[in-house]
Amino acid sequence: MGRKRIFMIIQSLLCVLSVIMLMSAAIGIYSEGRQKKAEDPTAAIYSREAAGEAAAPGAMVLLLGVCFSIAGWAIDIHDEDADKPVRIPEFAGAMKEQLKDKAAEAEDDHAKKNRIRLAVLIIAVICIIAGIANHNMRDILIKATNICTECIGLG
Repeated sequence: MGRKRIFMIIQSLLCVLSVIMLMSAAIGIYSEGRQKKAEDPTAAIYSREAAGEAAAPGAMVLLLGVCFSIAGWAIDIHDEDADKPVRIPEFAGAMKEQLKDKAAEAEDDHAKKNRIRLAVLIIAVICIIAGIANHNMRDILIKATNICTECIGLG
C-alpha cells in the first residue's frame, strides 16, 4: 500500500471520526438537557458553554481532518481513480442478464400500453364522430349553455 493511499485512508477516518464525535456530543447535550428540564423546567439547558464543552473533542478531530486535507492539497495527494467509471466485477454477468430481461419486459409492457392507448383513442374518435353525425353535439351545446346561464343567473 502506497503512502498516498495510507494518507487518504487516515484523512477519511478522521472525517468519519469527527462526524461520530460531533453527533455523540449533540446527543449528549440533548440527553443532559432532558434530565435538567425534568429536574427544573425553567432551567436554561442549551447554552454556548455546554455546546462548546461537548463539541470540543469532535471539533479538534475535525480541525485535524481539515489540516490533513490542506496538507494533501499542498502536496498534491488525490485519488487518481476518482474520474474513472466504476468497474463491474466479473461475477456481475448474471446481473447484466437480469437487467437485460427486465429491460425487455419493460419494453413489452410499454408496447402493450401504447396499443391500449391507441385503441382508446380510436374508440373516442369514433364516438365523437358518431355524436356529430347524430346532431348530439348541438343538443349538448344547448344543454351546457342553459346550465351555465342558470348557474350564473343570466337566464
